[in-house]
Amino acid sequence: MPILYKKCPRCGSKDSAKIVYGMPSYELFQEAEAGKIKIGGCCITEDAPEFYCKICDYEWNREQAIDLAYNNIKTIKASVGGYFGGYYNVDIDLINLKTTWSHWGDGDKEESVHKTIRTATAKKFIEQLKMIDLLNWKFKYIMPGVCDGTQWSVEIIRTGRNIKKYGDNNFPDEWDEFCKIISRTVGKQFS
Repeated sequence: MPILYKKCPRCGSKDSAKIVYGMPSYELFQEAEAGKIKIGGCCITEDAPEFYCKICDYEWNREQAIDLAYNNIKTIKASVGGYFGGYYNVDIDLINLKTTWSHWGDGDKEESVHKTIRTATAKKFIEQLKMIDLLNWKFKYIMPGVCDGTQWSVEIIRTGRNIKKYGDNNFPDEWDEFCKIISRTVGKQFS
């Protein structure tokens, strides 16, 4: 799973503990003394922290970890296509605010379009990727026994480890929405 909920958003340490709320039992007190958990008190609020960093004492919740994971995305590279419809390739550079769209195959000559996007467009793009849960897609979607058809790939370039996801005639449930998000962002068809 690419979202490391237990990694501290402040210092990057993975030396963290889960925060447990409610009336603690004797066993929970022992776990807290051993540093395995942190006792959070009797009351829990909607945005209460869920994790505690043993290195810098920072506390955070899952939503903050998700925001950090998506805000670390620098570039999205995506491609989709097949023999009869040609291939679409897209690069969305969120650091330099530039997009590149190209299409080739299907008997046509290669077409390529470069575009600059606004900061607000880049932010909206990241929010839309969060909504379709892109980082938690499986790494591969393969339909066995089919030799031709549609292949796709998504490469997520980010701070830290890059992530690649791909498929062959099989797609995540959110694939159609992903294609719409890409098309709106680059201003050209992607499907």
